[in-house]
Amino acid sequence: MRNSVVFGAMLLLLSLFAAGAGADGTPEVQGVARSGVRLSLFTDSEMDFQILRSFGADVSGGGAAGEILLAARQIEDGNPASWCEAFLSLAERLEKDGAARLERGHTVSARESFLRASSYYRAAEYYGDPLSADTRSRGMKCRETFLKALDLFPWKTEAVFIPSGKGEDFYPGYFITQGKPGERRKTLMAQSGFDGTAEEMFLGIGRAALERGYNVLLFEGPGQAGKRRFHPDSVFVSDLGPTVRSIMDFVVKRPEVNQKQVALYGASFGGYFALSGALGEARLGALILNSPLTDMQEYFFASLGEQTVDMLKKNNLTLEDLKSLPEKEMPLKYRLSLLNLCVRFGRPSVAETLDVFSFFRIPDDRVKSLAMPALGLVSAGEGPTPLKQAEHFAAAAPKASLHVFERESGANAHCQLDNPPLSWAVTLDWLDELFR
Repeated sequence: MRNSVVFGAMLLLLSLFAAGAGADGTPEVQGVARSGVRLSLFTDSEMDFQILRSFGADVSGGGAAGEILLAARQIEDGNPASWCEAFLSLAERLEKDGAARLERGHTVSARESFLRASSYYRAAEYYGDPLSADTRSRGMKCRETFLKALDLFPWKTEAVFIPSGKGEDFYPGYFITQGKPGERRKTLMAQSGFDGTAEEMFLGIGRAALERGYNVLLFEGPGQAGKRRFHPDSVFVSDLGPTVRSIMDFVVKRPEVNQKQVALYGASFGGYFALSGALGEARLGALILNSPLTDMQEYFFASLGEQTVDMLKKNNLTLEDLKSLPEKEMPLKYRLSLLNLCVRFGRPSVAETLDVFSFFRIPDDRVKSLAMPALGLVSAGEGPTPLKQAEHFAAAAPKASLHVFERESGANAHCQLDNPPLSWAVTLDWLDELFR
């Protein structure tokens, strides 16, 4: 088995880490790509993309280029531990800076420091061991500093724990509004994907929506990063219908919410989650998918390639294998990516995890039943498989339209991380016109 593992690791070198860590795309080797943009700060393409991801948060106040580049210079190419250390150190420094400025009464400067600290804690959480208490601690620090920042904005922010209907279980999130008492506003609900967080969704779409007059609810469903901070055993489910119904039950009861103008936005793997959850939810006024994903097995396997999938199934590495394999046989970054996959889908081995992807598929007849207006977003640089699924969704859903960000737009990366303002303009202008 060990020789097979070594060979498998070499294949993974080209294509796996992004899919394993995020299931949201991989280097442009197969049918799915993270981005048509390379910063070339690292030879490791996933690390290069993650730096681009941090730059994307810069536009909303979640980073500063100089700080991010400083952290990048401290990272050993392909070494997840050095990544975590660099961003953790940066986050802790910014948190202390924010506290010091707040003590002196500089609230705007303090909130800016806290918001960047939160974003850097998320970056430090990203490459962490999913079974480690340290990783969970970084996630909680991301949440803590986010709340410190949002408390200093003129908006009203409420940390919410939305009942799931299953005993004491809940979905964590944030409800943010700037409306006057008794004023009902249009509302955007947003969730991320495999590795994103509610805090990141504030930077990715939430702040832009607030500036356009929306209430914003950021939430995390089963298996998502913020949910696992509270419930480490939570795993992904293929049907988000019960989750979205619980979220809607919460939202429509809010006195700040215009019940006829509620939209759901899903980013990355959240494109699948949001679509799955929206089916049959008649109270939703609109659905936005960035990007539309209807078949996660096709998507994920396209990112790996048939040969790698076969190799992984044949070896059938278990959780214990992934914890114990020496570095020379499989580097830590690949073991962590596979471990993350198994843990998030709640399966004891890689082969069983790959098999479970077959359940994450939405049949055409269900897509054709989608009742509300829908907008699909996809970047040309994401590769042929996301484009294919996005086009298929737009053709099948009765009230769907599709916006493809061409390479010339400068929005060529997964979820338009290289040009968030253009993505916001397309998304929220469409929604403004729909809700007018």
